Amino acid sequence: MNFKLPTLPKTSRNKTDLDKNSPSLPALNTAIVGGGKACFEILKQYQEGQLDQIHMKIIGVSSLDPLADGYVYAKEMGIFTTTDYKDLYTIDGLNLIIELTGSDDMLKHLLRTKPGNVALLDHKTARLLWTAEAHLREEERARQHTQTILDSLPYRLMVVNEDMTISMVNKTFLKENNLTYEEALRKKCYKVRYNRQWPCYEMGERCYLNEVKKTGKTVSTIIETKTEEGETRFDTITVAPIFDEQGNIVQVLEAARDITDRIRLQREIQKSKAFFQNVIQSSVDGIVVVDPKGHVIIFNEGMERLTGYTAEEIMDRGHLSTFYDIETARENMKKMRSDQHGSVGKLNPTTMMIRTKSGEEIPVSLSASIIRSEGKEIGSVGAFTDLREIFQMRRELEEAHFQLVQSDKIASVGRMAAGVAHEINNPLAGVLIYAELLQESLKDKPEQQEDVKEIIKQTLRCKKIVSELLEFSRQSIGKESAFELEKLIDSCLNLVTKQATFQDINIVKEIEPHMPAMLGDMGQLQQVFINLFINASDAMEGVGEIKVKAEYRSEKSSFVIGVSDQGPGIPEEVRDKIFDIFYTTKPVGKGTGLGLSISQNIINLHGGSIRFECPPTGGTTFIIELPLESTEGGVEEPLFIGLDE
Repeated sequence: MNFKLPTLPKTSRNKTDLDKNSPSLPALNTAIVGGGKACFEILKQYQEGQLDQIHMKIIGVSSLDPLADGYVYAKEMGIFTTTDYKDLYTIDGLNLIIELTGSDDMLKHLLRTKPGNVALLDHKTARLLWTAEAHLREEERARQHTQTILDSLPYRLMVVNEDMTISMVNKTFLKENNLTYEEALRKKCYKVRYNRQWPCYEMGERCYLNEVKKTGKTVSTIIETKTEEGETRFDTITVAPIFDEQGNIVQVLEAARDITDRIRLQREIQKSKAFFQNVIQSSVDGIVVVDPKGHVIIFNEGMERLTGYTAEEIMDRGHLSTFYDIETARENMKKMRSDQHGSVGKLNPTTMMIRTKSGEEIPVSLSASIIRSEGKEIGSVGAFTDLREIFQMRRELEEAHFQLVQSDKIASVGRMAAGVAHEINNPLAGVLIYAELLQESLKDKPEQQEDVKEIIKQTLRCKKIVSELLEFSRQSIGKESAFELEKLIDSCLNLVTKQATFQDINIVKEIEPHMPAMLGDMGQLQQVFINLFINASDAMEGVGEIKVKAEYRSEKSSFVIGVSDQGPGIPEEVRDKIFDIFYTTKPVGKGTGLGLSISQNIINLHGGSIRFECPPTGGTTFIIELPLESTEGGVEEPLFIGLDE
């Protein structure tokens, strides 16, 4: 059967006045039975857009011959094809079947088996509808058949003449407006449609029919109306021009459908979505939702703050591997699918690391769940809690606990040291007196005098240790006085640089000028700096440079003093012990392990702090911070500081 559809007026498919959010008129979903040349011609016109005016959409083709022209062409176009016409009945949204086989038997089969809500257009009617040479009687029959089809559609259809009188309506239009054909046909559209006495544009309202007549372009939009009861209703309408053979607009077609329920549902969904989004975005924790392949769907503001990425950047990259180790992600998914780490489908809080935009690894606590719909995994959601502050608090608590233990230990050792020192000091004094008497009596025996000198030397060393123990046990600073920090440092340097061990050491000073005078026990602080200078010299084995830097920080009302050497630095494994009492890195007989402990005690009593840094390049810098005024008042009576030698 050779025929072709008449060329329909082009409607500028891509240039309509279609609102962005306005749904267009749903298509007339059509299936063709018979895949021969007639089917091929219809498919060709469909692909060229010549069927757009009637919103026809061909969604299936059936043919007993899989090599037929129309069948092959449909397959190339991606349209559903089958050799069993009954398969067409299963297509969702099917409105119309066009039979093009030319077989009356096939037509009977279709009439008998097709779903009741699907219209049927037989090959004879198709010929009447689309053959340009069809007779007037056949055209009328086709028109009547078309009217039947249009009456079966769920849209309100209305054709309006140039004088705004209604030329044609379908049954859906009549039913929803509670009208008969006589009450609608040849009446003014604005009277029938909106019960108005004058055209819409004369009453200050938008007239889509008039717009289409003037522009020749299709308009699709949503309009809002009020019923007599004051209820708001919504219609989606598509208004298109109808052209004659010369291309002149002779009529206008309006297709409309009530979508009030859908609009209300959409608004409820939008409200729920907005509420859900607000909850997600307002969360302090980072929240991420991904699909089963790990593509990010939701990335909230908390996650933006945590990682430094914006949601747009993550969406562009599209995958959680941007900030989340993929192997860790797979392992966590395995845990969620088992019952070993919480309920199945959930992951109890677990600690892990994520990457920030700058590449920093930060610790987080992750709680996650698998999202399921109808029994299938459709994604997962994870809540990320920043653990940096918690870990910092934990470190500070551990440090505070350590300091309390150290303080308690030092206090205990101090009390013990004071008692032991007083008990040992008297017998040592006796040993020293008798040793000196023995030395006097052995003037004529030089070989024995050397032994006595060694006794005196070691006894003096014991008394020095005892004096340092007494100094360590002190619980308050001595008499306070005001002094300049630079003069304190210079006096200490003058004392130590006269020693032979400082002959090959260069002293570099960077002292901030015009610093305020500080208040404290100058004698005790002198002991601290002398100890640091001697330790620096010992670390460099008498060769190198000692740098002394001091400055005043007005914002904290404190002095910061740094003493740096060029020695090998403090081994990492002993750095947490160097302030312990009796711990020393010096050879046996050279150090007592009390110098830094006493120094730390003196600095603490002045309300300050002492710490050290060991750069990777070598050397050690001790950093002392002292307040402008000590936090503890001094005592008036002099205290024992050391032993005169």
